[in-house]
Amino acid sequence: MAAEKIKKKGAILVFVLGLVVLLGALCLRLMEETVQELRHVSQYHKRDDLRLHAYSLLDITVGVMNEFRTLDSNLLKTCGGWNDPITWSGLTPLDSRVKWSVSLSGESGKLPLFTTDSKVMKEIFAIMHTGEFGMVDEDDGQVFYDAWMDWQDEDDNEREEGAENDYYEGMDPPYFTSGKQVQSFEEFRLIKGFAHDPENPRYSGLFFDEFGMETENMKNFRASFSFYHEGKLNILEVSPFLLRYICDDDERLMEEITSFNPYEDQGFPLLESTIPFTKGINETFSVEIHVWKGRAQFKLHAVLTFEQGKTTPNPPGKVDARSQQNAKLKYPARILRLRENENLID
Repeated sequence: MAAEKIKKKGAILVFVLGLVVLLGALCLRLMEETVQELRHVSQYHKRDDLRLHAYSLLDITVGVMNEFRTLDSNLLKTCGGWNDPITWSGLTPLDSRVKWSVSLSGESGKLPLFTTDSKVMKEIFAIMHTGEFGMVDEDDGQVFYDAWMDWQDEDDNEREEGAENDYYEGMDPPYFTSGKQVQSFEEFRLIKGFAHDPENPRYSGLFFDEFGMETENMKNFRASFSFYHEGKLNILEVSPFLLRYICDDDERLMEEITSFNPYEDQGFPLLESTIPFTKGINETFSVEIHVWKGRAQFKLHAVLTFEQGKTTPNPPGKVDARSQQNAKLKYPARILRLRENENLID
């Protein structure tokens, strides 16, 4: 009888100990979840602090670039050293726990997407279609150019190689033409010929393959055309693809341009181009600022221009209106686009 009582007490003790362990594990898990939630919530409380640092770094960047403009005849030339504003300014965040970085990429080395000559656009589409830089036949690019123009115009008059609403209504699902300038490179996915069409494989898939992935042509197009820059092309910062087109695949001329020093050399006597260009002058820039403190992060994307007199860049709707505060302060740069925690590739 005594042995049975001892066994019962032992079983109860094991049960209690198991229950304690289970409750301890649940409490530990609950504490972990609570701590994680607090960290997540605290990130938003830190956002205001990081936002202040991000805009401070933007001002530092604009200040450094404006200093280079002032010292160098108001031109931000290629290889000028302006692309490392943090090192040049020597400034660091007020809070030592905050880290920041800034990257600059020139838009001036890209052709204006909407004002480039139609002949140039057709030839570039033709090169992308055939993969050949030699004797370019505009007709090979006409089908893509016409489809793009029909997508943007407001009428229903179909160009010879284009497509209007009656074509897109037959898609699955059906949709209509935009009737305005494209707003992003991704929009080309909807335009006839730029995405893959199994019924017309020869004249389709220029920018997107059968799996919906970007082709090499799309990557070259992104690197060669800009929604924001409208001035002359900075030929020293063009993409390899665009350089080959401008030089008509002349390797000697390409080497002459890539080795050009805007502070010492004079020009390119061998270059005959229908594209208006400059030698090393930059006007428009994409700026990406990244600020972080522990796990909390904040990103600021901006497009800036230092071109004098630039007030209404194309395309409408892509450029933010100039604020009264900006005009009043006479800010050195014109801010064409400003977004927080968003990608501004397009």
